[in-house]
Amino acid sequence: MKTIDPKGKIALVSGANRGIGKAITLELLNKGAAKVYAGARNVETLSELVSLYGNRVVPVQLDVTDDRSIERAADLIEALDILVNNAGIFAIGGILSGAALTSLKDNLDINVWGLIKLSNAVYPQLAKSENSAIINISSLAGLGNMPMAATYSVSKAAVHSITQGMRAELSDKNTLVMGVYPGPIDTEMAANLEMDKDSPSNVAQAIVSGLINGTEDVFPDVMSQQAGNFYLSNPKAVEQEFANFKA
Repeated sequence: MKTIDPKGKIALVSGANRGIGKAITLELLNKGAAKVYAGARNVETLSELVSLYGNRVVPVQLDVTDDRSIERAADLIEALDILVNNAGIFAIGGILSGAALTSLKDNLDINVWGLIKLSNAVYPQLAKSENSAIINISSLAGLGNMPMAATYSVSKAAVHSITQGMRAELSDKNTLVMGVYPGPIDTEMAANLEMDKDSPSNVAQAIVSGLINGTEDVFPDVMSQQAGNFYLSNPKAVEQEFANFKA
């Protein structure tokens, strides 16, 4: 089993200025991470984290849709133990709708292409670590397509497959590759979803606990724990249940 204790480690979190990304950053720091490179499009939004943790937080201007921004961020990072691919977008669009191509492109550009580009850009630093982790934030919607956000589901299904691919490629390395599958979480991204939501802090605690325990697939909230167990035993039933989530 591959495990990693955050204490003394160096991490990079994309989308670290709010929501789940900010909560993960806080949890890593509270569990003893030596340094967290906190990525955000606007570094001024990271001022609160810097004021709380000083030089243990390094603000990084990072736009995962901008190749040059990714390159600059990678050049800034000399050593890395934990990569958290958290930056994401929730663009709504059905597959058989006029918005399909636009929403699919928006979701893929950030949720998929951004994740792959950033991972490859910083992998040389990560590969030097004796004990490392890659954490990819997917979604329950990546395990069963929800018509209310069908193209988003497509992108998160791709993240699920990417995670499996990374795990296979790194099977002979001491690298934990974790897929995270949240349900609805109380963030700005999910503000318009009318359903019960868990807190970002609970998600972050489950993720860091998963690092310490070597958990490859993390279902970090009440809904995802229930649906995750169901998915593992009967994926077709999850598909049918999720089909009821319509706009």
